Amino acid sequence: MCQINADTLAEFILISYPDKNITPMKLQKLAYYAKAWALVAGRPCIDAAFERLEYGPVNRSIYLSYRDFSKQSIPAPATPSKQQIQGEDAELLKFFLDPYVNQSAVALSAMTHKETPWTDTPPDQVIPDQVIYDYYSKLSFAKNFQGKKWNEGEYFVLKTNSWYSFTMDMTEKEAENYASYPSYADFLERRKKADENARRFLQKFF
Repeated sequence: MCQINADTLAEFILISYPDKNITPMKLQKLAYYAKAWALVAGRPCIDAAFERLEYGPVNRSIYLSYRDFSKQSIPAPATPSKQQIQGEDAELLKFFLDPYVNQSAVALSAMTHKETPWTDTPPDQVIPDQVIYDYYSKLSFAKNFQGKKWNEGEYFVLKTNSWYSFTMDMTEKEAENYASYPSYADFLERRKKADENARRFLQKFF
């Protein structure tokens, strides 16, 4: 039985990433990708339907709840609801969302426009769960959920716009060196060091 509805998922995203400039459009796309990867991973079950609208997949309940913010950032709720996502489900959702959350709303929308669940669904129709699963289960990030626990063993990077920008000037063989890491912990450690180096560079020259 599905235990996470659209509003609970949206609240979880806003609480988990309070400083990531989450507008209504960005919230929709993050919620959509959370559902997509939850389907691929087999848990947690997210009871939220997404329609194929002009600017990408949209959930009606999330739209009605946050439409008044328009293009503004949505603050994290001051008093979270009683139904909160915790424990391993929360960790897993962040595992899905972390690769996307630094992307802008426009970038995330553009990504969905290139993916077949959106392109192959008629306008104003719900994108079927099976169509979502069939597409995302073929991406390399899906290997994190095949025959192993998501945070154990080799970690396969989600190839977002940021990954392609980073590897753009590399040969295909060189780029593949950054397509996976020995473990998720190793990936996080390297990302932390890269962020620290970037901060030091900015402080030095700006």
